[in-house]
Amino acid sequence: MREVESGRWTQLSALLDELLDLDGRAREQRLADLARDDAALAAELTTLLAQQGDIEREHFLEGNALGPSDATAAGQTLGAYTLERPLGAGGMGSVWLARRSDGRFEGRVAVKLLNLALLARGGAERFAREGHLLARLAHPHIARLLDAGVTPQGQPYLVLEHVEGEQIDRWCDTHALGIDARVRLLLDVLGAVAHAHSKLVLHRDIKPANILVTHDGEVKLLDFGIAKLLADEADPAATMLTQEGGRAFTPDYAAPEQVEGGDVTPASDVYALGVLMYLLLGGVHPTMRATHTPIERLRSIIETEPPRLSDVAERSRALRGDLDNIVAKALKKAPAERYPTAAAFADDLRRYLADEPIAARPDSLRYRGAKFVRRHRLAVGAVSVTLLALIGGIVGTTWQAIEARRERDQALYQTKRAEFQARFAYQIMSEVGSDGQAITIRKLMEKGIDVLERNYGDDPRFVIGMLVNMSGRYMDLGDTQGEYAALAKATAIADKLGDPDQIAYVQCNTVETELAAGRPEQADKRMRVALASLDRLREPSLDRQSECGTAHARLLWSQGRLDEAISTATRLARAFETRKHTEDLGYLTITSMLQVMLSQAGRLSEAIEWNRRNDAAQERAGRGGTISMSLNQANRANQLYDAGNVKAAWDLQRAIVDRIVAQQGVASVRAGVAHRLGLSQIHIEETDAGMAWIDRAISMAVAKNNRTAHIGALLSRAQSQLMLGRLDEMASDLDAAERLAQPGAGEHRHALRTAHLLRAQWRLAKGDASMALEEIDRLLTEIDYTRNKSAPQLARALTLKARAHLALGASAPALSEARDALAAAQAIAIDPQQSADVGAALMVLAQAQRATGDASAARASAQRAAAILGASLGPRHSQTVAAANFN
Repeated sequence: MREVESGRWTQLSALLDELLDLDGRAREQRLADLARDDAALAAELTTLLAQQGDIEREHFLEGNALGPSDATAAGQTLGAYTLERPLGAGGMGSVWLARRSDGRFEGRVAVKLLNLALLARGGAERFAREGHLLARLAHPHIARLLDAGVTPQGQPYLVLEHVEGEQIDRWCDTHALGIDARVRLLLDVLGAVAHAHSKLVLHRDIKPANILVTHDGEVKLLDFGIAKLLADEADPAATMLTQEGGRAFTPDYAAPEQVEGGDVTPASDVYALGVLMYLLLGGVHPTMRATHTPIERLRSIIETEPPRLSDVAERSRALRGDLDNIVAKALKKAPAERYPTAAAFADDLRRYLADEPIAARPDSLRYRGAKFVRRHRLAVGAVSVTLLALIGGIVGTTWQAIEARRERDQALYQTKRAEFQARFAYQIMSEVGSDGQAITIRKLMEKGIDVLERNYGDDPRFVIGMLVNMSGRYMDLGDTQGEYAALAKATAIADKLGDPDQIAYVQCNTVETELAAGRPEQADKRMRVALASLDRLREPSLDRQSECGTAHARLLWSQGRLDEAISTATRLARAFETRKHTEDLGYLTITSMLQVMLSQAGRLSEAIEWNRRNDAAQERAGRGGTISMSLNQANRANQLYDAGNVKAAWDLQRAIVDRIVAQQGVASVRAGVAHRLGLSQIHIEETDAGMAWIDRAISMAVAKNNRTAHIGALLSRAQSQLMLGRLDEMASDLDAAERLAQPGAGEHRHALRTAHLLRAQWRLAKGDASMALEEIDRLLTEIDYTRNKSAPQLARALTLKARAHLALGASAPALSEARDALAAAQAIAIDPQQSADVGAALMVLAQAQRATGDASAARASAQRAAAILGASLGPRHSQTVAAANFN
C-alpha cells in the first residue's frame, strides 16, 4: 500500500470505513456518488478497496506483506529480542524467528509484527486484542504467548513460543500411525480447542498447517490471528474489529455458515475439526476434489454431503460404524446438529477408544429424506421438505398393524417425492439470479412458488407439502402476509383434492397463522374444519395428530380455555409416549407448550414433571447441550422463579445464557429467555445488567413482531422499574403492555392478570392504598380465588392486600390475609424453604402480628422470613437484611 499524506489519509480513512461497511450495489452506488464530486478521490478509494480485498484474501502466514527487501530487518532488536530471519507474513503482519538478546535467557522465539499500513484502520486495536486473547490461553497444546510490547517507533509486537515440528497430517503419514493413534493425536487438538472455547475464544482457522507435531510427538495449535472473542459480542466497537479480522478463513476447512457469512460459533470450529478427522483417517477432503474450481470448492461446502468415511478410506472396515457416525455428526451442515463443543466431540472419541456406546447416531430415514434441502441450500434456503414417516414394525396389535402399513406406503410415496424435490431444487438454482439481480430469501421463495405452480400441478400432495413448509419460512421472516398467501394456495389445492388428510394438514398449519394475524374467529373455523376432516380418517397418522393436537391446544389457550388446552396437550404428549416416539420434534414442542400452560395454571409440580420428560427425551435423541435443550432448561428456570426460588432461577438462567452465547452467539438468546433473565437479575439486585437484558428483549420482540414476548418483556421491565422505584417509567410500560394484550385477551389472560397485580403495586407505591385494594379485589374475583387456590398470582395478590390494609391501619384483616398469603405461597412453592414469596408473606405476617400486639410471634415470623429470603435471594439482599433486623 503506497504512502498517503496524513491530511488526505484522514479523509480517505473515514470514507474507507464507510465503504467497507457496504456490500455490492450499495458500495458501487456510493462510489458513483463520490465520483460525481471528486473523480480522483473515487479512483483512489477504488484502488484502496482493491488492495484491502487482496489483504483480506491473504492468510496470516501466507504471502509476504512486507516485501522481499524487508529481509534486511534481520538483526534489528525489539525489546529483549533480536530478529534473525522471517518465517512468514500475511495481511496483518509478519512473523520472525528471533532470539533473546539481553543475556537473561537463551532460546529462540517467534516474534509477530503488525503491518503498520493497517494502523490507520484499527490495526493496532486488532493487534492488541490478539495479544489479550493469546494471554488468556494457557494450555500445553497451544503455542504460548511469552511477551508483548511496542518499540519506540510505535511498532507493536508479540513474542510467541517457537514451535519446530511437522504438520499433523504429514506427521501421521511419515510415522505410519494407525487409526487409534491418529484419534489420540486428534484428542490433543480437541483438548486445546476446548480450552480456548472455555475462555470464550474461537480459533476460526483450524487446519493442518496450524497444527504442528514436535519431534517427540507433542501437538501444538498455532495462529489465533483471526480468532473471535465471544465476550465482545455486545460491544459495538469490539464487534467491528472482530468482523474486520473475521473475514479471513481457509475455504477448505471453513464451515458452511462461514462461507455464507452467518454467525461463527464453537460449532464452526467443530466442523473444521471434523474435516481434519476425515482427512487424517480417510486421506481425502470430505467434499472437495483436486479438480474443483475455487467456486466449486465453496459450493461443495454448502451443497455436498460427505461420503461415509469408511467408503473412501483404505482402512474401511476399521472405520465402519462408530467412527463413521462420529465424523458425520461433526460435519453436519446445520451447526445445531453437530457436537455443540469440542469437548463433546472429544468425549465421543474417548468413548470409541474405550469401547463404550457413543452419542452419535447414524442418520434416520427421516433425516436422509430431508437432506436435499441442505444439498441445495444456496438455491433453496427457503424450502424444506415434508418429513418422512417413521417405519415401524408389526408387533401384533391392531393399531401397530395399521401404522406399519401406512408408514410403508408413506415411505414409498416419499421416495417418489425425493426425485421431484431434486428436480425442483435444480430448477430454482437454474432460474434464480438469471436476471443479474441480487438474490434474496424472499426472491427465492417467490421463485419457488412460481416453479411449483408451473411444473408440479399434476402432483397436488407434493405442492401442498412444499407450500406449507414455505409458509413456515415466511413465518421465520416475520412476513405474515407471505405466510398467509402460501397457506391460502395450499388450502385451495387441498379443498379441490378432497383428501381429508391433506385438508386437516393445511387447516391445522394455518390456525397459528390466523392467530398471529389477529383473526381468532377464522382460526376457530379452520380448527373445526380440521377436526371434522380428522374424524373422516380411520386412523390419523401421528404426524397429523401432532400438528392438529398442537394447533387445537394453542387455539384453546388463546381463547382462555386453559384447562381444556392442558387436557388436549396432555393427550397428545401421552400418544407420543404410547407409540415410543418421544424423540420426535412434535413431542418436544407439545411438552414445552404444556409446561408453560401448567405454570400459568399454578400447577408447577406437573410442569416440572413434563420438563423432566422433555429433558430425558432430548438426551435420548442426542440433543444434550443443544439450543433446544437450553430452551427447555429455560422453562425450568421460569418454573423456579414462579415458585419463588429467585436465586436458583438466576443461577440456572445465567448458565443457560452463557451456553447459548458460547454455542450460537448472543443474537441467539431469545427475547423470552432474555427478559426473564433480566428480571431475575434485577430481583437479586444486579440492576444495570438486568435492565440491559430486558431492553434487549424488547428490541428483539419488536424486530420479530413477537407480541407475546413483547408483552412479557414490558411486564418484566415494569416490575423491574417498581423494584427500582421508577414509578413513572413503570406506569408507561404497564400501559404499553395492557394495550398490546387487550386485542387477544384470552391468549394473554395470564399476562393481563400480572399487569393488574403490578398496577395494584404501583398504586400502593404511589400512596393510594384504597385504589390498590380495589385493583386487588378485581383481580381476586377474576381468578376466583375462593375455589382456585393454585392461581399463580394468588400468593402475591394476598400479600399485597395485607400490605395495603396495614397502610390503612386495618391490622385485623391484614393479619388474616397474611396468613392466607402464606398458605398460598407454600402451596405453590417447589421448596417452601427457598421461596421468596413465602419469605415475603412471612414478613407481612410479622408486620401484621406486630400491629395487633403480638411482638413475640412477629419476631419469630421475621426470623423465619430472614432464613428463607437468604436462601431464595441471597444473604446480602436488602429484603433479607430487613427481615434479619426486624424488631
